Amino acid sequence: MDLKKKISRRQFIGQANCAAVGTASLLSSLLSLRLPAGAASASNLTDYKALVCLFLNGGNDSYIMLIPRQQSAYNEYEQVRGGVGGTGLAIPRSDLHQITSSLQNTSAGAGYSDFGIHPDLPYLKTLYDQGDLAFVSNVGSLIEPTSLVQYNDGSKPKPEGLFSHPDHQIHWQTLVPQVRGSAPKGWGGRMAEVMSHANQQSNIAMNISLSGANVLQSGTTTVPYMTDPGGVVELKNYGQDPTLQLAVDDILGQHYQSIYSKTLAHANRNSIDASVAFKSALDSLSTPFDPSVISGETQTYRRLSMVSKIMEARTALSMNRQIFFVERGGWDHHNELLEPQSNLFIELNEAIEIFWTAIQSMGLQNNVVLYTASDFGRTLTSNGSGSDHAWGGNHFIISGSANGGEIYGEYPDLALNNSSTDLGRGRILPTTSVDSYMAELAYWYGVPNSEISTVIPNINNFSSSFVSPNSPLGILNSCLLYTSPSPRDVEESRMPSSA
Repeated sequence: MDLKKKISRRQFIGQANCAAVGTASLLSSLLSLRLPAGAASASNLTDYKALVCLFLNGGNDSYIMLIPRQQSAYNEYEQVRGGVGGTGLAIPRSDLHQITSSLQNTSAGAGYSDFGIHPDLPYLKTLYDQGDLAFVSNVGSLIEPTSLVQYNDGSKPKPEGLFSHPDHQIHWQTLVPQVRGSAPKGWGGRMAEVMSHANQQSNIAMNISLSGANVLQSGTTTVPYMTDPGGVVELKNYGQDPTLQLAVDDILGQHYQSIYSKTLAHANRNSIDASVAFKSALDSLSTPFDPSVISGETQTYRRLSMVSKIMEARTALSMNRQIFFVERGGWDHHNELLEPQSNLFIELNEAIEIFWTAIQSMGLQNNVVLYTASDFGRTLTSNGSGSDHAWGGNHFIISGSANGGEIYGEYPDLALNNSSTDLGRGRILPTTSVDSYMAELAYWYGVPNSEISTVIPNINNFSSSFVSPNSPLGILNSCLLYTSPSPRDVEESRMPSSA
């Protein structure tokens, strides 16, 4: 099966032009001889670790995903969501997949221990019960810890563009919510730069996107390598037409005087070399990747399947560290919430099960972390048939390195007009910052403590609530060879609030 997605010279150069900005920045950085201080510490890394961001674009109504089952708490939930059936958004208690949490911490101090997962997410329950999945509750973008009183009186700074899709998406991807717009680079791009020596022998960028250009993976000196489930993006006929190949190589090998021409030639050369290396790596797999096998499946399945194939080719690509971006849109349900969200949950459940089974078959379950992100949570109250933009929401992490089978963060009191987190209409004020959530991933990935504030600029605002210096929430074991005490063994230190 032909793995190539062939494009014309004009199209190829156009894509390379997009990377030229990053290349120009790289040249500037090299000329000034300023490399990230943490890079050298990553040069001796010999293990493999990968992060997979599953971005639920549009704002997942995550209080349908994770629901309290204790009768009194469920009664509050059912009431605020408008009941079961009709215009109500509540999921019947009897339909939920029951899970328990020993952490029992809520912003209301209710001590919830009995929760339920949406009925269309049975595989999440399986992973949770196995200890390979953890939920993180009430996460949202914050500049610093903020109480409801402080929010209302304006004594603490608020993220720019609250309740706006594009603003919150950028907040999650840059971790700089005090700046509006996309000027700040992505935290994944910054992390790749700090860890730049981890993949010294590879022609492929550490950041790989299955969903096109994104802010998360764009840094000052790096841009993501973009591909899709259909295979490798290649210059049409390059490698098959010797005359064309010779001409292209000659053009790109010229000694140009202009810095722009040098940068463009360098970008085009790197793009061609990367596509050749990428195709060769996929071709080297013992079971060749056949895109026709997944062409009729859901987009989440197709993208995660390609991620697993790239991981399988990690040795051929000379990769010790990889960051993947997979986006699934369609979560902005102002109308007819329940059925569309149910269909999306079914898609996610099936795709994650197939993906994680592949990860386990490669023996990489301790080396890979899949985590969710989304614009924001949604209002607990119904607008008639759907829910509107809100703030704090629930997420999950999947990894064999996780202290799973627990719910971290503070699950909020879902009663309307409660004194701790409700901004009105069930817009929940976050009690765990995105910064703490992402720092958990960064430390596990290998970012040295000296560089954590480079990757996550506001992290010192939240560090006082860390479970430990290298595990802010206590979810992930930061070392594969040594496992620090599980938060299950340290009851008093678990589940801190970031606020």
